[in-house]
Amino acid sequence: MKTSLKEVKITARYAHKTNGKFNGMVTYAVRSSNGEVIYCTTLINGKASGCSCPSHKPCYHMHQLEEREWARYRAEVARKMAAQYVSAETVKQIAEQLVAPAQVKKVALAVVSPSKKRDMMNAPLTRNKAFSLLKEAV
Repeated sequence: MKTSLKEVKITARYAHKTNGKFNGMVTYAVRSSNGEVIYCTTLINGKASGCSCPSHKPCYHMHQLEEREWARYRAEVARKMAAQYVSAETVKQIAEQLVAPAQVKKVALAVVSPSKKRDMMNAPLTRNKAFSLLKEAV
């Protein structure tokens, strides 16, 4: 597939509905590369079906708008899945943790003093007792 150096300039996006429900047809109003003319590009179920520009088909408008519509669809599905599995409160808690991770680390390090760290480093790993499956009676 060819990559175009031109970027589509979207003026408007129209999502067509039938009886109040989205029917899969989307129409984009896009500006020409010189910015003077507006073309109409239609997508049906994510596939470009036509463009009113004089270029040969499929044109760069059709390719770029297919990619854009696919990215929009993926983002919408991700949002719906996140809302289904994660509550709003959980999202808020995660966001708060991401805002200040450096502060959390500072607090965790301040809890253990340097002298306690040295004691923990020199502590023996075992209690020098023989292995036993039974608990010792006190």
